[in-house]
Amino acid sequence: MGTENKKALRVAIISGKGGVGKTVITANLAATLSLNGARILVVDADLGLANLDILLGVNPDLSILDVIHGTQPLDKVLLHTEKGFDLLPAGSGLPEGASYTQLLAEGMESILSSVEQRYDFILFDVGAGVGDVVLFFAGLCDEILLVATPEPTSLMDSYATIKILNQLHGRSEFLLVVNQTNPDCSGQIGANVVSHLQNVISRFIDSGQKKPVRIELIGSIPLDPAIPQAIRHRLLLAEANPEAPSAFFMNDLANYLHARIAC
Repeated sequence: MGTENKKALRVAIISGKGGVGKTVITANLAATLSLNGARILVVDADLGLANLDILLGVNPDLSILDVIHGTQPLDKVLLHTEKGFDLLPAGSGLPEGASYTQLLAEGMESILSSVEQRYDFILFDVGAGVGDVVLFFAGLCDEILLVATPEPTSLMDSYATIKILNQLHGRSEFLLVVNQTNPDCSGQIGANVVSHLQNVISRFIDSGQKKPVRIELIGSIPLDPAIPQAIRHRLLLAEANPEAPSAFFMNDLANYLHARIAC
């Protein structure tokens, strides 16, 4: 997949608030894409509160900040996981990871330029909220994949995230995954969430703009007991329960992204 000179598709996986399942989706999506033959790099872009390593059951001694500071070469920090994809780990409890700096910006640009031809996709598991570091990573990416739940607080934070990215970075297209939906009407809930967000955006963001903001729903994930079970055992869905509804969704999401790079 991909040609020698083709750059990886960069996807920022973000959420307006924590606890919506963003990191779980990132890890499972990366594994599913890898199983389908894609070359995947996952960047743990939650630099100060990293937890991808915990979910994957790895214990990195080094982090992306070591590369940015020039104390370690990139290939020594990159981890090839048993899940089939590469991971650029971050750290936890590192105050500097919460702040945007010119060193961070220049370091990340250097890292990406050196690796993006090795991969088909680079997935960024970005921290929650709309801080400077979150906005920086979102600005680096070709696609913004927003994870939300049907809860009113999540919807409000999703709207705020869209508004800020639109006003500060000119982003007008967003992919949306609605997580933790009622299994009996998951698809309808996803459609309702998009309709609600699009109506609010039309009223308060699109007015007077030449290019309207567009949200594309790429799936709704029902509440699935397979997910917490897999997390407890530090397994991904393809390992723990490949027949679970959420595992089928990951396949659909992977197929969708494959189609984006095939265009």
